[in-house]
Amino acid sequence: MSEEKSKPFSKSFVLRTTAKHMRKSIDISIRKTFERVAEFGESDDKEKSLEVFETLSVLHTMRGMLDDFQAQNKELFKGNQ
Repeated sequence: MSEEKSKPFSKSFVLRTTAKHMRKSIDISIRKTFERVAEFGESDDKEKSLEVFETLSVLHTMRGMLDDFQAQNKELFKGNQ
């Protein structure tokens, strides 16, 4: 007979971990997109330049939404982060 050991579960832990990974991914995307600004700023491709800035705007909005979600759900984000 084998004893099945139940793994602990915490909604707070799952959401903190998910938010952490989301923030990291968004920050990476912001950094990599920002690195492309100069490339398209020096070219004559105004459409691509505009697309880069629009992308940065959306990424910053996403990060703000994540910040707002965490601020509105402080009870879920208590503990080590």
